[in-house]
Amino acid sequence: MRIRTTFLLAVLGIVASSAGALAIPVSPARKAGAIRSDDATVVVAGSETRTPSRFVAGKTLLVDARLGHASVAEGGSQETFLFAQVSGAEARAEDKAPPVNLAIVIDRSGSMKGERIANAIAAAVGSVERMRDGDRVTVVAFDTVAQVLVPPTRVDAQSRSRIESQIRSVRLGGDTCISCGLDEAMRQLETVSLSGDQVNRMVLLSDGAANFGVRDVPGLRTQAARMQRKGFAISTVGVDVDFDEKVMAAIANESNGKHYFVANASGLPKVFSEEFDSLLASVARDAEMVIELAPGVEVAEVFDRTFRREGNRLIVPFGTFSANQEKTVLVKLRVPATGAGEKAVADVKLAYRDLQARNDGQCSGNLAVVVTDSGRAQRDLDPFVAARVERSRTAQTLTEANKLFEQGRIGEARARLAAQAQNLKAKEEANVALALAQPSVAPRRASKSLDRDFEDQLGAVARAEATFAAPPPPAPGHGAGGFAGPSRPPASQPADAAKAQVRANQASATELGF
Repeated sequence: MRIRTTFLLAVLGIVASSAGALAIPVSPARKAGAIRSDDATVVVAGSETRTPSRFVAGKTLLVDARLGHASVAEGGSQETFLFAQVSGAEARAEDKAPPVNLAIVIDRSGSMKGERIANAIAAAVGSVERMRDGDRVTVVAFDTVAQVLVPPTRVDAQSRSRIESQIRSVRLGGDTCISCGLDEAMRQLETVSLSGDQVNRMVLLSDGAANFGVRDVPGLRTQAARMQRKGFAISTVGVDVDFDEKVMAAIANESNGKHYFVANASGLPKVFSEEFDSLLASVARDAEMVIELAPGVEVAEVFDRTFRREGNRLIVPFGTFSANQEKTVLVKLRVPATGAGEKAVADVKLAYRDLQARNDGQCSGNLAVVVTDSGRAQRDLDPFVAARVERSRTAQTLTEANKLFEQGRIGEARARLAAQAQNLKAKEEANVALALAQPSVAPRRASKSLDRDFEDQLGAVARAEATFAAPPPPAPGHGAGGFAGPSRPPASQPADAAKAQVRANQASATELGF
């Protein structure tokens, strides 16, 4: 049950001059809940009190950027975080959805036999059925080589049935060359103009590891990055429990797409529907953030997202945003803390194509930290930054647990997960208490509350810990000369539930870092 803002303010003894959107923990049925910023907004004199360590700017895309510490102790170099959350605006009734330019890339290798290929075809046909006249679609199928089923084609009353018929003509082939399918799709897309306010997207569907063409993760990352620079995000869909989740997640991450896992091919239509709905709800595209660091500020680490460096600038591509979609970037910084007073840390600028206003949009702001004596410096990390830091650690834990499980080190995998669960519980309690004792300004348009953020992480860890019980198969034997010997059934086969959990863990890790 929600508690009125005025009651919250009275309980906490916040005077009327307090400004900003406060994330206040409450206790309806448990010790730590949290109200999002929209639920507890106090406006004083029509504006918020300026804080050097935080700014909020933008409309169609809103940037909420902050430092982990508003103040640091004088002396030497101090560490803090720069956390920026970018969120898309609400969809407006008067807005017309932008045209969609969709490339569907379907794995037709032999392992897709039966229900898998049937459901893949049904999902692709269903997407075309939902496309509007004037949208454009390209369809490529691949095994050892790629085949263009449908070159870039505008969907209309005459072409729709022909496109669907071509998709239904898919026949199974040989090995899996993911790079072949992606390259051919990109070649086809480059034959048409990609200008204007359409939304460009590839959807890659596969059920197996790449065993032909480019097979290594770095090589596929390079390919995906090249496509991202040309304006295409690649959403990847892993089908069943026997695909290489590391490859599929890497392609999605590098291109700013989403990574989906469906344990059963019957779930494909739902995934295609979700992806197409997000395209129709797009509010901005080609979003890119530039973080220009002040002299002396050093980057210790950029978490989760792809980026590039140009001198003292970090450039982070975000790609396309749907209505209400949220993406984040987290950077650990070392800040020179010599001389008391306000010290510039970074200028932040976001540029994008505004699909609501039909023009180029941008927003910007700057961040600074106050250098002071150690007695007055902020000791605790901003609780919302702390939650984002833990999301990265949780994603890393899930990935590490997957590796341990696949190596047969099940006890170590479960212990690693249990340790992160314990850590998350402690962090949740401490940071919600901090938000209660020292109310912090919550990110605008936050998709979830502070406690929900921690609870979702705990849920992902708990599911992995509970499922990792069956041992994975031993490594295959090797014959003379290092070649694999005759195929033999493994001594112990992992339960499908455990194999599925590995793939689900990777999907969760990708989403946590998004």
